[in-house]
This record gives sequence, C-alpha cells and structure tokens, in this order.
Amino acid sequence: MDINVLNKRMHKLLTVAIMMVMVILIMAFVFINHADNSLNKATYTTMNQEMDLCAQRISAQKDADLTLLKVLSKELIYDSDVDTLLMRMKEENDFTSILYIDINNNMHVSSGDMHITYNDLSKDLKNEISKGFSGKNSTSIQMNKNRLIVTYTVPVYGNSNHIMGVLCANGSLTPYSLLLKKSINGGNLYITNLKDFYGIQKDEDSNDVLAVLKHVDISEKINGLIGVNGDEHGIVVKSMGIHGWYICYVNSAKSLNNPIYMMSRATNFVLVVFVLVVILLFYIAYRIMEKNHKEMENIAYTDRLTEAVSTIRFMELVKTYDGNNHQYSLVALNMRRFKFMNEILGRKKSDEILRRIVACIKPMLKKDEIICRDSADVFYILLTDTKEIEISNRINAMFDEIRKNTKDFQYEYEFCCGVISNVTDEEKYSYEQMLTNVMFALAQSKEMSSGNICFFDEEVHKKKEFENFVESNMQQALDSERFEMVLQPKIDLNTNKVFAAEALVRWKLDNGTYLSPSSFVGIFEKNRFCSKLDFYMLRKAFTQIREWIDMGIEPVNISVNQSKIVFYHENYISELKALLNEYQVSAKYITLEVLESTVIEDIQMFNQILSEVKKLGFSVSLDDFGSGYSSLNVLSQLHIDELKIDRIFLHTNSEMENKKTKWILESIISFAKKSHILVVVEGVESSEDDVFIRELKADIGQGYFYGRPLSICAFSDLICAK
Repeated sequence: MDINVLNKRMHKLLTVAIMMVMVILIMAFVFINHADNSLNKATYTTMNQEMDLCAQRISAQKDADLTLLKVLSKELIYDSDVDTLLMRMKEENDFTSILYIDINNNMHVSSGDMHITYNDLSKDLKNEISKGFSGKNSTSIQMNKNRLIVTYTVPVYGNSNHIMGVLCANGSLTPYSLLLKKSINGGNLYITNLKDFYGIQKDEDSNDVLAVLKHVDISEKINGLIGVNGDEHGIVVKSMGIHGWYICYVNSAKSLNNPIYMMSRATNFVLVVFVLVVILLFYIAYRIMEKNHKEMENIAYTDRLTEAVSTIRFMELVKTYDGNNHQYSLVALNMRRFKFMNEILGRKKSDEILRRIVACIKPMLKKDEIICRDSADVFYILLTDTKEIEISNRINAMFDEIRKNTKDFQYEYEFCCGVISNVTDEEKYSYEQMLTNVMFALAQSKEMSSGNICFFDEEVHKKKEFENFVESNMQQALDSERFEMVLQPKIDLNTNKVFAAEALVRWKLDNGTYLSPSSFVGIFEKNRFCSKLDFYMLRKAFTQIREWIDMGIEPVNISVNQSKIVFYHENYISELKALLNEYQVSAKYITLEVLESTVIEDIQMFNQILSEVKKLGFSVSLDDFGSGYSSLNVLSQLHIDELKIDRIFLHTNSEMENKKTKWILESIISFAKKSHILVVVEGVESSEDDVFIRELKADIGQGYFYGRPLSICAFSDLICAK
C-alpha cells in the first residue's frame, strides 16, 4: 500500500477522530448546560408551586376572616349597644381590635376605655373605610408600633339594604406567617412592599440574602437569579392578594432540589469520564428521546378529534397570559342535550359536528386567543375582549357561523355559554378561580332559556355558596343540636307581666357565631328541611316545659311556629300525641303558630286538622295576620285561639294611613274579642307603638320594646322574678 495513501487514510481517521472528540465535547457542554437550565426550571417550578400554595392559603385565610367579619356585621343591625357588642365580638374571635364607624363618622371601638375620633385615624385606614362606604370589602397590611397588622374592612348594611356604617377589624399577621411556613420547603421567605422586607422564614444565609435583596430592583411575579456568597439563588415574588404587599421567596437549587442537584453534578462527571465511550449511543438515544418527546407533546397538547388545544396546554397558555397581567375573558360552552345527539345522529356524525365547531371558531379568533376542547362537548375559549356587549356579539357570531356550517346534519341544537372576565382594575382571579367561576356561569346558563350567554355574577355566586353551605351543614347541625331555642316574651297589656313566650331559632356555627333565622329559614322552606326543624323546635319547647315543672317553676305557654309542610303532614296528629306521652306535659302550655298562607289555600282542610289539634288540648295561633290576603270573612271561618297581627300595621308612612290602620285594627280586634280570640300584636318597637296598641285594647304585646329574644337561662330568671 502506498505510504502516502496510508497517511492520507490516517489523517482522515485522525481528522474524523478529532471531529468526533470535538462533537462529543460540544455535545457534553450542551448537555451540561441543558442540565443546568433544567435544574433552574425545576427550581422555579417548585418555588412557583410552593408560592401558589402560599397564595391559595393566604387567600383562604383572608376570605375566611372577611366572611367572619361580614357575619359579625349583620349583628350590628339588631343590637343598639354597639360598644358592648364590639367588645363581645373581640372576645369571641381572634381579632386584636374591632372598630365601627357609622355613616356620620362616629367611632365605636372594642376597647371600652379607648376614645378616638375619625380624624385620629391614619390616611391608609381612612382610605380602607372609604372603600367600605362604597360597598367594597377590603384587606390591607399596615405598620403599627414597628409590627405589621392585617386590617379587614366590610360595609354594614341596614334593614333597607343601605350602608349604615363600616366595620373594621385588626388581626395579627401570625396566622399568615404560620400558613406561609407550612407551604415552603426551606429557603428565605419575606413579606415585602417592594421597599422593606419582613422575614417570615430565615435560613443561615438570611442576612446575606437580605443585603442582596435591598439592592435588587424587584417587582411583582418576578422569576430570576441572584448571587449570594458566590452561589446562585432563585427568587420568586408574587402578590399576597393584599394591595401593595407581596411574598418574596429566595432559595438555592442545592437547598431546594438537593437530590436533583447532586444527581445533575454526578451525571456531568460521569458524562465527562465516559463520554468517548458512550457518545454514539448517547447521541442515538438522545435523538430517539427527542423524537418521542415531540410525539408525546403533540399527543398531550392537541385534541386528537378536533385539533383544538388540549386542556393541559390551554392551562399553561392561560397561566402565562395571566402572568403577564393581561386582561382577558374565559368562555365555557357546550351543547344542550348532546347525549341525545349521540343517540340520534350516532357517534361518527356527532364527532364531525364537534370538529366543525372548532373549524368555525378558529378563524374568528384574534391573535393570542385560544380554543380548547376539554371533554365531550365542553369547550373553553380565551378572548382578549372584556366588555360584555363585545363578547356577546362575538359569541353570537360564532354560534351563527356554526349553525350555518352544520345545516346538512338537519338537527336542531342550542348552546349553553358562561363567561367571566379578568380585568386588571378590578378584583383578579387565579386561573383555578376563573375556571371554577366560568363553570358556575355555565351551570347558570343551563338553567336559563336556550341560547343565553350568562356572565359570572359574584353576588349570585356568593348566594349559591351560602345556600350550599346551609344545605351541606343543616342535617349535621340538627344532629349535633347546633340549632338553639331562644324565647321572646309576650306581655299581658292589662297586667304588664310576662304572659307567654314565642320560641325562635338561632343557628350556632362551629366558630361560635350565630346565623339569624332570616338567612336560612327561606332555604329550609325551599328544600323542605323546615319540617325537621319544626319538630325539633317543638321537642325543644316540650323539653323546656318539662324542666320548668321538674324545677317547681310554673311554666308559661310557649308558641312554636309550624310550617305548612308540617301542619298538613299525614302523621302530624300522631307525632303530637307521641310528644305528649313522652314528656307527660299538658298541651295547654303549647301554642302552635301557623302562617296565614297555611290557612288560605284550603280552609276546610285546615279546620279539620285544627279540630284534631284542639282535641289534644293545644292552642292554635294565626301568625302574621294581614301580611297576605287575610280578611274578616276568612277569620270568621276559623276556630283559632289566638290572632297575631303583623307588624306592618304599626309602621305607616302618613297620618292618613295611620288613621286607616287604626280603623282596620279596631275592626279586627273588636271582631276577635267577640269571637273569644286572643289578640297579639307583634313588632312593638317603641313607646308610641305601645300606646297605640293599648288604645286599640289589644290583649298581648310582643316586640323589642318589651324584650328581646332571651336564652333559656335568662328567660327562666325572668319568669322566676315575676
């Protein structure tokens, strides 16, 4: 062989070897760099997940405290002694102080010995109070004596649904600190207003970290790296959901992902040592993995049926969009009776309709707008519009285009559609909240007529949430006797002594606060749970009368409300007999109160049941007479023992109305007395009301003027004192 030829071959082989070594080294460098980037990405992903958990827990704590304060605010409507009530609220809850400002800027504080005026308040607190008077709930963090406090502010609504004041409560930052510590794994965590940093969790290098942070220009939702003692640390800043305050989280990859960190370094070392041996196999494997990754990404990120974006990809894109603080709207839509479409047209044609829906909507989307198919006929759309009229017009145009392109199927269908907008100058929702709220709006749309677009309403959502809370907890509350009976005195107007009492219900929550009947009785009537509650209250009344007798106290008659469902129940009479036998109490101590709506539907049936009830010895009272369609003619057909005149007769708007009311009441009372029916006037709230009903010669008065509803113990003391 020619030496020159051999040299050429050797040179070629050497050149190839050198090139392979260079390629291997370059690939090794790329791989190591890629590994470092992946580690950083894993670090940011972990930190963001932990920060998301922090934000969720902070939001939950804040919402819980605001909800508690809103519940407390309702008590101000019914209690005239505001200072005492505020002190009790502070004692029964975890707030450090509670402040009430009425519409005239009069101040009431939970500390009885503290006297401050509106002008004494800080500018920031005045701003929060102004939000309350505009009907907004707010949460803020303020500095007080070198420590941070959380201030909650809610409007207080009167009976006429007008704002009568603002309730403020200060709380410690400790609950938030504990939640934040539970949510992160090591590192340094601060609460900051982007100027000063207040440590929540500190590692050994906290002083060095803080020194670096003070010289870094950080902003909300930053993801970046800072150098601390020659080591790279990740930094994530996210809003607390409280105006002007953020959570700043700093941690190193080595500390946060130590197993991944050590594995990365070990892999790099092994790669350098064995790179010349395994480079070809690694390259082939890398190519195969890259190909598989692309295929898996295509499967994961694209809906195979319609070629719309998959739910996973849609979530990522929306979170990125939301992270850039853009305004956008989320639309959820599906088709009515899609299951029947599958049965009538068959799976193949139904799938074709779904494909055409996406094909029609895609060209109508603007830049950065996305359509996603979640499952079956459920679609999500991200729109950059936020005005309702623009969104409605665009969605209706989409519906028209879809119908025009599916006429060949000869099948009539309608869409349900829910919409929620995330606007930067209003309260922002997280992606998870947006998704939950838009599905709520979609559910509301299904309850409406066909083709309607339902925009998310926060107040309706809160009302549904409260109804769900009531219905989810009512049976447990009944089983654990969370419903408490209170007694409101009924006064004999001739002797001015306690004649009887009306049993009223209060729902005591786990946190010690109470729900008033007006907030849950209507829900119970709608879901028929009132039948259980009525018998529960009746049993409570029997129990109390039995206790009075056993204690040697002369019982007073207790009136117990009975709903229409209970009164007309087929086992009603047998249930009453069972209670009499069980407690061995005379029925004369119990008055059964029924609303006029119970009577008016079927007077004959009512009288039949009434006759059976009276045979057992019970008295029967007609409650809220005059609030509906009652008349003297109806009253003449009833064999009741007591007539309760509704409070509306006591609150007239003019002197002429007052005269007419007096004439009407004189006729009613005169007729009742001639029929030997006891007349009770409820809702007596002032001395003028008292004088008025005495002039009419009513028998019994009931209302706040004579006494508020009392606990069993307080009422027992009252009747013993008489």
